[in-house]
Amino acid sequence: MEDDYGYANARLRAMKSRLLTRSDYTSLLDEHTVEDVVARLTHTVYQPEIDAALVKASGWKCLSEALRLHLANTLARITKFFSGTPLHLWNILISRWLVFNLKTILRGQAHSVPAAEILDALVPAGDLQESDYNRLVQQPSVRATVDLLATWNQPYARPLLAAMPQYTSSGDLAELELALDRARYQAAFKELADLDDDNADMVRSRLRDEIDVTNILTVIRLSQWGGSNARLSQRYGSTAPAPLLIKGNGLATQRLMAYKEVPALDQIVRDLSATSFGDALARGQARFNDKQTLSSFEDELGAKLEQENIALFHHDPLSIGIAIAYLAALVKEARDLRLIGRAKAAGWKREEIEKELRWQN
Repeated sequence: MEDDYGYANARLRAMKSRLLTRSDYTSLLDEHTVEDVVARLTHTVYQPEIDAALVKASGWKCLSEALRLHLANTLARITKFFSGTPLHLWNILISRWLVFNLKTILRGQAHSVPAAEILDALVPAGDLQESDYNRLVQQPSVRATVDLLATWNQPYARPLLAAMPQYTSSGDLAELELALDRARYQAAFKELADLDDDNADMVRSRLRDEIDVTNILTVIRLSQWGGSNARLSQRYGSTAPAPLLIKGNGLATQRLMAYKEVPALDQIVRDLSATSFGDALARGQARFNDKQTLSSFEDELGAKLEQENIALFHHDPLSIGIAIAYLAALVKEARDLRLIGRAKAAGWKREEIEKELRWQN
């Protein structure tokens, strides 16, 4: 049956058993250099991608390329497990990577990054193929890239074209990135509107929480930028942060949308304390007060979503929850390996690396 999750989830559970264990991480942390980390990973499921990356790079660059290839290959492999409605839901979940790629290309072109470097940072997934990305990164400007997408009738071209005048006026790439995010979620919820079952509800819930976290972080950043209210008033005719937020029906987003001006950080944390993000924000504020870095909030909110998604491994074994959980675990593993690789290359001590890792598996 095309809507059956049995086959796909059996494959995903088998793949879960090959994710790195705490023992594997301990061994990696014992290594002295990033080259040693790369060598140890040749004895894991990363071996094919490590071998491919070693042809053109070594050390950190090899590891980074191998992790990119492994993620892209794994997403493509999982896509073949599904058909029918489960495939539809899976494609909604991985649409984040197409948006990630388009943002990466636009950022690279806005900052005159060489095409080859932009291409090396992409994770091929979704409707666009490797050849399409090759053409996109070769474009001479942000505008040329958007125009090329338009000639292909690519769905994201329309929101990018609509946001282009604002970007041209302000030079702020955030205008285009916000347009991409809004278009992604709008398309996802439109597709989900025709589906009425627990699996669709599970995907809706995940997207709603993603929107909440994105909006919380946007308002937190605004609270720390001097003159945010004045800039908002000048650009949008109001001091309300709503023009920079993504529409959603989550409680946190509803409260943020109601602000008439950008509040102080303490007020944001206090106003959202009764939402499901209250504890994560409290932990983020404690870390922020100590380190004075906004990444404290991003880490804590990201960890909350990650843990909730991975916990779905223990949910209904015949649902989209297994795919959501595996995707979260896979992305977490890639992030942890990048952290270890960068830290080894930079000469960090073991205890410094361990402090930055999230150990919930």
